[in-house]
Amino acid sequence: MLQIRNSQSKNTPLGYRNIQKSINGIRKHLSALAEIKRDEMKPQSTKINRLHRKNNIKEGENLDQVIEELKQKVSAKTQRFSKYRKRQNQYYQNKMFRTDCKKFYNLLREKKTNVENAPTKEETENFWKEIFGKKVQHNTGSKASANKIPIRKEAQYLKRWSQRY
Repeated sequence: MLQIRNSQSKNTPLGYRNIQKSINGIRKHLSALAEIKRDEMKPQSTKINRLHRKNNIKEGENLDQVIEELKQKVSAKTQRFSKYRKRQNQYYQNKMFRTDCKKFYNLLREKKTNVENAPTKEETENFWKEIFGKKVQHNTGSKASANKIPIRKEAQYLKRWSQRY
């Protein structure tokens, strides 16, 4: 029997879909456990027992702890998901750089950052004048300037570049 696949499944990689499926499954269990905790779920023993077996919840175990663990799993999976997307983007950009540099640089140029409250020309000039505009008196009587050993005399004790060590 032929199955018609979703067009989205063709475009998205398998790893991406698997991570998304596991996140959706954990969220589904998380919401069901939250309902059990609030006692809004009617006592359907089969459904509750299935959730307890699926999440390895033993009799008398605190549901808060299990819910917290599931929340941590969701956050870990979403972080993995974001790392996966970053890696895919990096792979795509590397491939584009190797094949078509011009297209790659045009792609980078499209992403312009908007700078709000940029300093004016006068403010930047004043900032740099404060740093480089002041004349500073250097210490001329230091040991470094007083120690005037000829360079040739010191260089004769150094090893030559061509020598192997």
